Amino acid sequence: MIFWRKSTAVTRDADLLADPYYEWARATGFKYYGDADWLPVLIELKKGTAQDFAQHVADTRKTDHDPAGWAAQIRVPQFYETPPARLTKSGSFLAVLVREGLLAAIYAGGPPVEYIRRFVLGYPTPTLGVTPPPPNVPTPPAPIVPPPTVVSGVIDDGIAFAHDRFWDTGRKTRIEYFWDQTVPAASLSGTWGYGRELTEAGINKLMDDSKYLSQVDEDEVYRRAGFVDQTKPGHKPLAARVAHGTHVMDLACTNHLTGASPPAPDSWPIVAVQLPVATVEDTSGATLAPQVFNGLCYVIAKAHAIAPAAPLVVNVSYGMIAGPHDGSSELEKAIDNLIHGSSPAVRVVLPAGNNFLSRCHACLSIGAGQSKTIEWRVLPDDWTENHVEIWLPLGTDATQVTFTITTPGGLLSGVVTAAPQDLVSGNAVVGRAEYFSEAAMGKRALVRLSLAPTCSPDDDKPIAPAGLWRIRIDNALAAPLCEVHAWVQRGDSAPGYKRSGRQSYFDDPAYRRYDDGGREIEDDADPLTSASYVKRECTLNAIATGKEPIVIGGFRRSDNKPAPYSAAGPLQYPTYYGRGAPNPDGPEAMFPSEDAPSLRGVLGAGTRSNSCIAMHGTSVSAPQAARFVAAQFRLKAPNDRQGVFDAAQMRSPSSPPKQARNGGGKVDMPSTRLPRREP
Repeated sequence: MIFWRKSTAVTRDADLLADPYYEWARATGFKYYGDADWLPVLIELKKGTAQDFAQHVADTRKTDHDPAGWAAQIRVPQFYETPPARLTKSGSFLAVLVREGLLAAIYAGGPPVEYIRRFVLGYPTPTLGVTPPPPNVPTPPAPIVPPPTVVSGVIDDGIAFAHDRFWDTGRKTRIEYFWDQTVPAASLSGTWGYGRELTEAGINKLMDDSKYLSQVDEDEVYRRAGFVDQTKPGHKPLAARVAHGTHVMDLACTNHLTGASPPAPDSWPIVAVQLPVATVEDTSGATLAPQVFNGLCYVIAKAHAIAPAAPLVVNVSYGMIAGPHDGSSELEKAIDNLIHGSSPAVRVVLPAGNNFLSRCHACLSIGAGQSKTIEWRVLPDDWTENHVEIWLPLGTDATQVTFTITTPGGLLSGVVTAAPQDLVSGNAVVGRAEYFSEAAMGKRALVRLSLAPTCSPDDDKPIAPAGLWRIRIDNALAAPLCEVHAWVQRGDSAPGYKRSGRQSYFDDPAYRRYDDGGREIEDDADPLTSASYVKRECTLNAIATGKEPIVIGGFRRSDNKPAPYSAAGPLQYPTYYGRGAPNPDGPEAMFPSEDAPSLRGVLGAGTRSNSCIAMHGTSVSAPQAARFVAAQFRLKAPNDRQGVFDAAQMRSPSSPPKQARNGGGKVDMPSTRLPRREP
């Protein structure tokens, strides 16, 4: 039996902002989250700095020896206790590991809630047990002489660290430090609490021990290092022919054309972070925040150890669809905070996203005293959770705007208010509709509908109904409610991973995907589709709307047209929350993501040396921009958001500036591979 019921909202401290994902996980008993002793969370502080909070935890642990005390249930990475000198300003964000019980206590107002403004839940990662061993931090090496002009960082998945594209002219690795966040190891547990580290010397030794004559057996390298062990369960990205992180790092960190010499030793060092498998499998991106932020902190710390005076360029080819789209999400603010407090300069490059045609954005206006309905198609055989977020305009009196939900079977919910409406199957919650006020979110008000998977391989996990869900919005205001935006969170399967998710989408009969000639429509103003509330605009990567990161879209080399999937702005309230100049409407520029309509993708490294594959998407445009920014540093040319925008405009003088999709224009970087030819 399935039915709606009015539920009691999670009891939350009055001064603590909400995390909708955490509240959904609690409502479902963490059934769809995963088993973990320690949960990663990104914390925003409301008083003091990250260093102050880390010291407070350490001092409390010294005086309170109770293993059940709050200080014993939180692990603060050592980075935050002693940040590198490169961070001239200690920020107000930090990512930690916390016991589930402590999170519940913090939400209810227990210590250390007096320090915390908000936390955002991440996905669980392997750890080494309850009590971390004493720190065993290697002494940072002396700065390289002569120092490199720039250090490159890559945060991704499936990084083939023994690949010859990451060697120098001495046939040694250029990867100075590599943090694998998935596999626990004692040597790093005192520093970050999870994952393990490989150094340049360690990687070179693995390659030397796996060498036969002059050839490195890369399969043996990864077996020795435990990255490819077919006797153990789980996804192994380096066992496949293609891996996202290897391809991305090749495009970001390899400047030589095929047949040319690689960089000289120590001239272009790399710091790499491999994200946990579980985080990458969760394609929503909603659980990225703690691991990505810790990854950025790690890259900054190691770049400082390598060359304190050298600037740093970091590529993060990930993103999400749903969110406020105004620069106010926790990860965006944390990244801005980190970049703003760093000297020498840190540049973070992000993709614009691939959701231009995914039907995951809706925008509608509702007249006074009227109502409208959004239709959301949730697919069967979907093993992942589904979420839709409806963000109200700033300052809306939400008591005059009400929401009701109808299931595919016609079951009508009550009015969605601060008391959630739960969809119950048997005794389990399989859906929740909840209203979060502006005060609860710290920004615009949000109405969120979350659903359990529509299919599960585990009999003990209840499922939600598949089909067409209807969300009715009633406007009782005396004035029209303008520009209500809704986004469906990403929920498909990650490339190279086992099939799990199927992307849900808005299903409006007035929306036209193709014109009469069978071509995809790429303009919301087209008469065939303009009447639809499903829009292609405002689809920009939801973690790429902050002030500081450089955001990059994708285009085709053959005809200089935007790639059909390359997402667009404009942002919501860009000057209020702050993206601002040079382009508040979208990305800074476009870099190649396709060679031609018949040659999809851009060539780059496969997982083994001398292999070459093509991958497409703005996630391959972004690393080319990172390579461009690194080159700009070497040339002492402008290299921030404005510099990239101006460089694109210079190369595309006929392109209108500040477009919601093109930015300043298109930059056609030279390929690191031999060009392909049309058949």
